[in-house]
Amino acid sequence: MNKNLWQNQDFEKNKKYWSTKDPSESLEIRIDNLLTINDILQKNNIFFFLEGQTLNHIFKNNCLDPSDHDDDVGVYYKDRKKIIGLDDTFNKNGFEIIRINDSMISVCRMYRYIDICLFKNYFLKIGYGNKKFSKKYFSKFSTLNFENIEFKIPNNAEEFLKTRYEIK
Repeated sequence: MNKNLWQNQDFEKNKKYWSTKDPSESLEIRIDNLLTINDILQKNNIFFFLEGQTLNHIFKNNCLDPSDHDDDVGVYYKDRKKIIGLDDTFNKNGFEIIRINDSMISVCRMYRYIDICLFKNYFLKIGYGNKKFSKKYFSKFSTLNFENIEFKIPNNAEEFLKTRYEIK
């Protein structure tokens, strides 16, 4: 595996680079990246779902947020080693693993990256890092069609997103 993992300043450079570009320049790359990650994870029987602002914007607007600096999917922590083991598959598809820690794995293609958030079960909650949510949203999943692909999303996504982003 390539051990050229990004440091915090690399993520900042990436964010700064894209902030100087017209957002439409990256949308095609981001959509293609998301569709390719969908194919890779599905072919390897890794259950995943849309997460974070990626979920929020696609759910509400049926498009990616042009100003977002990354895209997010969620997987269960139990698949962490399996995802790391896909390094060759990622590379064959133009991706590079750029971050590996206990709460996420990030992959980058064409200078756009996707955070694969590693969801762990806690007593009454589920989440990654310091982001914890009620398990009721993750006990079953709905589907959302985006770019002619069905993506899994947390149950009752509208309520989940209101809770997640504290929208009254």
